[in-house]
Amino acid sequence: MEVGKLGFIPKLFEVQQNVKGEDIVENFVNFVEWVNEKQLKSKKLKEAVLEGRDVPLHEIVIEAEKAKVALNLLIEVRNKLLEAYNELMKMQV
Repeated sequence: MEVGKLGFIPKLFEVQQNVKGEDIVENFVNFVEWVNEKQLKSKKLKEAVLEGRDVPLHEIVIEAEKAKVALNLLIEVRNKLLEAYNELMKMQV
């Protein structure tokens, strides 16, 4: 069994000297697409088992957990973004 690098999670927000708002939005969209890919891959493996194809159980469990962790990470990032937005809205000009 080949063990990959731990850096499989894409860099959500890279530190840059000149950060533009578009870059952050683009990074977030890419992150959401990455999470969606994980969810779809997990779904396809589950469907393959239901169709009777020979899929190792450990692959299904691993992909399901990857999808779960990715979704939980996305939810936490969304919560932090909403929290930051709410703090900005509370500021008086």
